[in-house]
Amino acid sequence: PYVMSALDFAALLRAEKIKARGGAGAAAKPAPQPKSQQRRPPPDAGTAALDASRQRPALQVLPGAPPTIAYAADWISEAEEAAIVAAAKRGDDWVTVRGRRLRRLGGPAGEAGFAPEPLPRWARDACAAAAASDPSRPAPNHVLVNAYDFSKESYVLPHTDGPAYDDRTFTLSCGADAVVVFKERLKTSDIGVRAAATRCEVLLRRRSLLAFSREAYTECTHEIGAAPDTIGPRCANLDAAGARVGDVVGRAGERVSFTLRCARGAE
Repeated sequence: PYVMSALDFAALLRAEKIKARGGAGAAAKPAPQPKSQQRRPPPDAGTAALDASRQRPALQVLPGAPPTIAYAADWISEAEEAAIVAAAKRGDDWVTVRGRRLRRLGGPAGEAGFAPEPLPRWARDACAAAAASDPSRPAPNHVLVNAYDFSKESYVLPHTDGPAYDDRTFTLSCGADAVVVFKERLKTSDIGVRAAATRCEVLLRRRSLLAFSREAYTECTHEIGAAPDTIGPRCANLDAAGARVGDVVGRAGERVSFTLRCARGAE
């Protein structure tokens, strides 16, 4: 004998509900959401963090690094660091991914029909301050917030930021230091055949801003390792970061990074 499956029963139940509401036409008209269920602004929507009147240090091209990589130490103050991290943590849309927790702000970049979504005030202000360092390029409209708990295994695998964005990335580092390694982007035929050559390392101090674009964006990968880092001779910002070859960059506490980019496809 025929046994009704759960799917059959669900379809029958939907049909009966439509009939009770007065026919198929009723199904096409969504029921209004109760006010308590309507979407509200995120809790950090209006929160400010950066001092708009503060003079930011200029980004400096690093000796020995690809010429489209630049760095500025102490780009934000200690008070601004605490404020922007606190603002970001107020958000209720964090997700857990491999090695870190993540917030994506500004919309689903890279998807068809992308339209930017409003950024919280603290994120808009950070994008505007970063864009002021090079106003000839499109201003960032998209922010990724990554939180790395260094008491656990936290890392960023080698990657490029891809064609969904204008070819310039800003990274604001907060909470803890880390070392980012830029390596050559291998051709498909070289993957698994030889190791990618290191182009440079950059010590990302707390409150610093890193910018990379063009060749460094398209022809290099970048990564952050999972283990404590020892500063090597390929570190391109020893003076700017106040470091020496052989220094060990410990992994303690939590690093929160803000990746600021301009997503393509915006109207």
